[in-house]
Amino acid sequence: MPTDEIKQRLKSAWVWQKQLEADLQMLQDLRDLSEQITPVYSLAPGGGGSNDKLAGTVAKMADVEMSIKNDINQLTEALAATRALIKMLDDEKLQLILFKRYLNYQRWEVIAADLGYSYRRVTQMHGEALVKIAKIS
Repeated sequence: MPTDEIKQRLKSAWVWQKQLEADLQMLQDLRDLSEQITPVYSLAPGGGGSNDKLAGTVAKMADVEMSIKNDINQLTEALAATRALIKMLDDEKLQLILFKRYLNYQRWEVIAADLGYSYRRVTQMHGEALVKIAKIS
C-alpha cells in the first residue's frame, strides 16, 4: 500500500471528527431556532404560520440526529482502523508520533516540543513510520 494511501487512512478519523462536530453544531443551531419559533393559534381555518416552521425544524433536527449517529459509527470505525495501523509498528517512538498526530490531532510543533525533537526530525520520523507501515501491509 502506498504511503499516501496510508496517510489518508490515518487522517480519516480526523475527517469524521470534523464532520461530527459540524453536525453537532447544526443540531444546536436548529434547537436554538426551534426555541425562537412561537406557535400562533387561531380559530380561523387555514394552515401555515409558525407551526409549519416548527414542524420543518423538528424534521431537520431528526435528519441531523440520524447523520450524527452515522458520523459516530464512521468515526468509531476510523479510530479503530487508525489504531490498528499504528500498532503495526514495532517502534514505540514512531507509534507515539502517529498517535499524537492522528488520534490526538496535535500539530507537528506540539509533538516536537513534547518529545524533545526538532520539527524537522519529527516529520522525518513520521515519514519513516509511513514507509514501515507500507512495507508491513
